[in-house]
This record gives sequence, C-alpha cells and structure tokens, in this order.
Amino acid sequence: MPIIVLVLSTLAFSAIYWFVRMGGIEHVRSVRAQRREVERLVRARESDRIAPLRAVDDPREAAVILMLLMARAGGDPTREQIAAIEKIVRATFGFEHDLRERMTQARFIAGRADSFAQAAGLFADLFNKKLTLEEKRELVEMVEEVANFDGRREAHVEALDVLARRVGVAAS
Repeated sequence: MPIIVLVLSTLAFSAIYWFVRMGGIEHVRSVRAQRREVERLVRARESDRIAPLRAVDDPREAAVILMLLMARAGGDPTREQIAAIEKIVRATFGFEHDLRERMTQARFIAGRADSFAQAAGLFADLFNKKLTLEEKRELVEMVEEVANFDGRREAHVEALDVLARRVGVAAS
C-alpha cells in the first residue's frame, strides 16, 4: 500500500510540476485558442461563401435564383430547363437586353447556395418587404412551373412548401 501511495504522489507531483513550471498552462491555453481560431475560420468561410446570396436586393434576381435552384433540386439543370427559366424571366420580368448577364450571375449565386431551402430562407425577408401578396403568389407559381417542367419530384414538393411558408402564401 505505501508503494502505491508513493507512485501516485510522484505522478501527481510530476503532473503539477509540468503544468505549472514547464508550460502546461500555456499549452492548454494555446490549444483552446487554436480551437477558437479554427471555429472562427469555419464561420468566416461559410459567411464568405453565402455572401453573394445575402447581397441580392432585387426580388426579381432572387426569383431567378430560386427557379435555378428548383431546377437543380432534381439534379443538374438541363438545357431545356434553363431555356424554360429564360422564357419565364423574359415574359415576366422583361430582362431582354441583359438576360445572358443576369442568368450568368444568377447561376453563379445559385451555385453558392447549399439548398433551395437555405436560399428561400435568406430571400424570404426580401420578398416579404418588397412584394405584394399577389406578387408572392406569382413567384410561387413561377417556381412551381419550373418544378413541373420535367415532372415534379418529392424534393420539388418540399421546396415549394418551404417557399410558400416563408413568403406567407398557400402552396398549390
């Protein structure tokens, strides 16, 4: 028994000596600081990645992005889906002379979103502030038209439900 106490007390003394005299406190502090720095970098990278989504201040641009994300919900959008979105955008918003630039920008921004639900959540405040109830219904109908282009899937139904709830209209 005395040998066990001697071994344990030696170990305890060595640990305390290391912790106080040989930099143990600084080591623990530096590990904590490194963890905080890694967490901060992760948050900063995520914020930088979705910054283009947050920068959108035109509901028409946001609607185009949502239509592209809806087309992407079933996989990569096809040329036919892109053409259908361009047709909707031309007819609804009148982006005739700068359609190519707007679509390119919208595709870039849509590529930054993790999901349709994330983008709908970010754009919900914009839609609720700048659109009337009828315009919100028209937005949901446009996105629904894109969802129905190649046949509606379960992902499309869920995404439409998210959008309708976020903007405060009933989904069709």
